[in-house]
Amino acid sequence: MNYMYNLSIIFHNYSVISLLVLIGLNFVLLFKAEELLPYRKKMAYMTPLIAIVLASILFTGTIMMASKHLHFTLANIAMIIIGTTFIVLEVKRVKPLKYLKNVPHAIPAYRDYAKKIISAELIIVMIIAVWMWI
Repeated sequence: MNYMYNLSIIFHNYSVISLLVLIGLNFVLLFKAEELLPYRKKMAYMTPLIAIVLASILFTGTIMMASKHLHFTLANIAMIIIGTTFIVLEVKRVKPLKYLKNVPHAIPAYRDYAKKIISAELIIVMIIAVWMWI
């Protein structure tokens, strides 16, 4: 049981680092975007990657919680709330891309909107990562 817990912690840490890298990559792609269509195509690849990494974070967290015999701690409750918040923020960020198909010059307006959401995601992940690693 201890081996499973330690392995989950390692995978959990790598998943969080991967999520931070993907958020940074999202920032870069957002600021380099000049037109909406190429950006939408890139997001068609990035969004599932973010979902997979987030799912691995939640899954390894669940394994760690199960190996502790489902004892809820403040850290576990915070992770559940943060995971749910991150999912809601991602849906809010990606949903407008579906409706901006034929809107000319839509990328500047979307950039301002997405920049706020990605910044909030980055801040949330950084705060929880620092709290967990300290």
